[in-house]
Amino acid sequence: MKLELVIVDDSHLWLSLAEKLAKTHPLVRSVLTFEDSYDAWVHIQIAKPQVVMSDIEMPGMNGLSFLEMFADRLPFISSSTKQEFEVVARELGCVDFVSKPFTKSELHRALDLVYYKIYGKKVSA
Repeated sequence: MKLELVIVDDSHLWLSLAEKLAKTHPLVRSVLTFEDSYDAWVHIQIAKPQVVMSDIEMPGMNGLSFLEMFADRLPFISSSTKQEFEVVARELGCVDFVSKPFTKSELHRALDLVYYKIYGKKVSA
């Protein structure tokens, strides 16, 4: 039981970092990335991935819009350079919030929380 993760971020730098770090998590099966929020929106509706990590501040459809549309159906990890978005993101239903710049351990902890939410099992160290 491994996770299928979609990462959405308009910054190529943050997108590639998140992808690289997520792929090192032992319980992540696959990572698909999107720089365009509208392309991600279409994919999420069709493919119904297990978990989505989304930047809050993006042009077009932002991360809060994603939470409003999908948080009741999919576990979300929200991310931003602005810590003040955490409260709103959690109110909208994100499982965890990671502040940029984030570390490997912070991202892995967020993925552990999502895994627990989906499967009801804690990740073994």
